[in-house]
Amino acid sequence: MPENFYLYMMKSKQQIISAITAAAALGGCTVGPDYVPPSNDFVKQELSEAHFYRDENLWKEAAPADSLPKGDWWAVFNDPVLADLLKQCRDNNPNLIAAYYRVEQARQSARMDAADLYPQAGADVSFTRTDGSRNFASSSNYDRWLTGLTFTWDLDLFGRVQSIIESDIALAQSSYDLYNNLILSMQTQVASTYFTLRQYTSEVDLLIRTLDTRKKYTELVRRRVKLDFASDLDLQRALQQEYEAAAQLSTVERQIASAKNQLAILVGSTPAAFVFKDAPLGDVLPKLPEAVPSQLLERRPDVAAAEREVYAANARIGAAQAGFFPTVSITANTNLEANNIDKLINASSFAWGISPQVYIPIFQAGRVYAQKQVALAAHKETLENYKATVLNAIGEVENALADINYLAREYDKRSAVTKASLRVQDLTITQYELGSVDYFSVSDAQRQALLNEREQLRLKGDQFRACVNLIAALGGGWESKSSKYDEVMPSFYEPSKTYEAKSEDKAQEKK
Repeated sequence: MPENFYLYMMKSKQQIISAITAAAALGGCTVGPDYVPPSNDFVKQELSEAHFYRDENLWKEAAPADSLPKGDWWAVFNDPVLADLLKQCRDNNPNLIAAYYRVEQARQSARMDAADLYPQAGADVSFTRTDGSRNFASSSNYDRWLTGLTFTWDLDLFGRVQSIIESDIALAQSSYDLYNNLILSMQTQVASTYFTLRQYTSEVDLLIRTLDTRKKYTELVRRRVKLDFASDLDLQRALQQEYEAAAQLSTVERQIASAKNQLAILVGSTPAAFVFKDAPLGDVLPKLPEAVPSQLLERRPDVAAAEREVYAANARIGAAQAGFFPTVSITANTNLEANNIDKLINASSFAWGISPQVYIPIFQAGRVYAQKQVALAAHKETLENYKATVLNAIGEVENALADINYLAREYDKRSAVTKASLRVQDLTITQYELGSVDYFSVSDAQRQALLNEREQLRLKGDQFRACVNLIAALGGGWESKSSKYDEVMPSFYEPSKTYEAKSEDKAQEKK
């Protein structure tokens, strides 16, 4: 080959290298708007002690960090059975495991898009045998052996791919926050169902004692009827009260069976294999942690997920904006090509080619503009969704505070009512035994006393459930922002541990 051809090739290569270097330098440029975190000014005025007017000093402007629940929020209940159930729920509930793998899908989807930033290489090996028509003058028969490499690089000059990657990462983080939110929601259901079961157990104990007492009174009335100290009407009323207590006992036992089945499913077990030891409700409510209003928006995983979606929508504006600018791609290939396989590995069989391409959008009939408007509208939608999530969070906290405080007042009043009704029952029975009143007064006093006792137990269960709801409304366990996404992306290109891997680790720890 002539010498000037080699000079031309050297010059061309230098130009190509310069162009690629410049493209790589420009690859860091993006044309989308900088991300501005959504403003909370519209709710900051609502995040003060004065506005949570039902809290009665529960809601604090400042509190030491060690008073906040850290991770295992259920520790405030000091209940090992509840702790074990919540652990089973997190480890075995299929809905949570499915959500975990949704996070993994989001992570890997982001990795897929991140690959577009880099050159793509592929190998090609082919063989072709051609046998031309014998009735055609220029027909020819030949074999073609080919092997080579192909390189393709779409240069991200205006940050379209980078914007897409930023959006994907934010969506993966949002998926992780939603996973944490689902954990909190499922564990809240477990805790509420658990305290409901314990409430039912307390009611069963009460009804068994009541039924035993009413059977004794039925026998007493039956003896009084034989002695003509009471009428058959009194006996029927006594039997009615006995049967009523038995019917209520059966109702609560049915509710216990249903609640146990629900609890078994929540912890990822079948009802037949689920073992639960019944225990009545305790009298002492947990000491709730002091909450800090300004930290509410940082603690709730659903609020964090909504903020990440705003970030993702903001990044997609940049991707849409890049559609107005040229796209540049470079395709290159190197081949070894020959008619005979024996000559394939030969210097004279070497061939190469390079093809830079530039695409400049000129007329798209408004498509690119519409794509940007869609991205802008989507960003505004996520902003409003974020505001709605924040307002919902504040509302849930307010409702939980109201429940805790008003239930405490109601429980105190109901305790007084129950005490009075039990006293009325005792006095009425004494009067009946003295012959001052008939058994109608006794049955009415017994009915009211049992009703108030069961209502008091229900209120105690509501108090425990309200404590669970408050902790859930505050976002559950406490975790610092610096390590928030470590589990979802310790290193963006390292796969996170699957549930199978975690199970193997636990097995090794047991050994």
